[in-house]
Amino acid sequence: MEHNRLSIDVDETLINKVFENVEMRYILLYLYIIRNDLLKNLTDEKWLNSFNRIMNFDELLKSDLERYASKEMIEILIDLRIIKNLRSSQELKKKDDDFEIKLLEQIRIEDNTIIVPEDTLFAVISKRFKFFTKRNFHEAISRLKGVMCENTSCIHPFLYEVGKENYVLSDDLFEILDDLGNPYQTIKVETTISEFYNRFLDLLEQIEGFLELFDPVLNKKPNVRIIKEAIEKNKDLFEYMKENVKNLPEKFDLEEIENKDDEIFIKWRKTLLKLIMKRKKLNEIDSELNKIRNFFSGKGKKYSYLEFITKISYNENNILNEIKNKLVELRKELVSIKDELSEFNSKDLKLLNLDYERFLIMNE
Repeated sequence: MEHNRLSIDVDETLINKVFENVEMRYILLYLYIIRNDLLKNLTDEKWLNSFNRIMNFDELLKSDLERYASKEMIEILIDLRIIKNLRSSQELKKKDDDFEIKLLEQIRIEDNTIIVPEDTLFAVISKRFKFFTKRNFHEAISRLKGVMCENTSCIHPFLYEVGKENYVLSDDLFEILDDLGNPYQTIKVETTISEFYNRFLDLLEQIEGFLELFDPVLNKKPNVRIIKEAIEKNKDLFEYMKENVKNLPEKFDLEEIENKDDEIFIKWRKTLLKLIMKRKKLNEIDSELNKIRNFFSGKGKKYSYLEFITKISYNENNILNEIKNKLVELRKELVSIKDELSEFNSKDLKLLNLDYERFLIMNE
């Protein structure tokens, strides 16, 4: 029999290659989620009637939403950010009944087919994954319209464009994803990891910004490694930097400073060391986060993304609990670092450095 339908038996390697590209992966997963979870694969008439009624309001108020939509539907609409001006069900509870609900461009059902407008699909994805750009989105869409089969001369459309800038998920791929388990749960796990990583990056950027005020040399990659070595080898940081960092500014040469009991010197040194140690701790957290991400991405990934969907869906090898417990543990460490950083601000650190440089001049 001639092969023309996308099949997990024949095309598993091809599908995994497509899913390695994050833009293509999220486009396909969210098209699946919209069809399966938001619209119940068009199998629940009562649900669809509620959805259509909500979508057709000229001005949708909170009272209308709660009257015609179930709690489950509301949660999905908020989670997918199809409701643009709410971030959680808890936020909805605090709003008055006449609060206006704003929706993305309407998802349509025509001839038993779910049609997703480009702007809606892009907004749903980009609100979760900030790196997602319109340019990459369009490139991914173009590729997904026709992927060359690795085993025959046929072309596999992973999605279809209906009219202009409206998209439909391939039935073949829908069935494959549906058989794997629960892609919605998988994407929730991945977005949780991604959002956690973004919070980590915000803290790292804050610390590096503070260290930049002491001197840009502290943030150069070769010097970050040298500082890390000094700490791991339990060496005096300033002596180790003096021996190993090229063109090290004189202010880090503490051997020449006679009055080491001066309050400004002590405060400057203590503050700098504290920030450096916090950065080291964040780098350790980065390593732990990469181990989690390596379950499904990166050079050292443990599972293909299709395998990851199945592992998450059925909690194989206790993977869900492992990820959850590690994120809870790392979150406590991030909260602790964030609290400790709250005692610093750029203005005070600039003044501290000016005072320290003035101290050096006075002690020449």
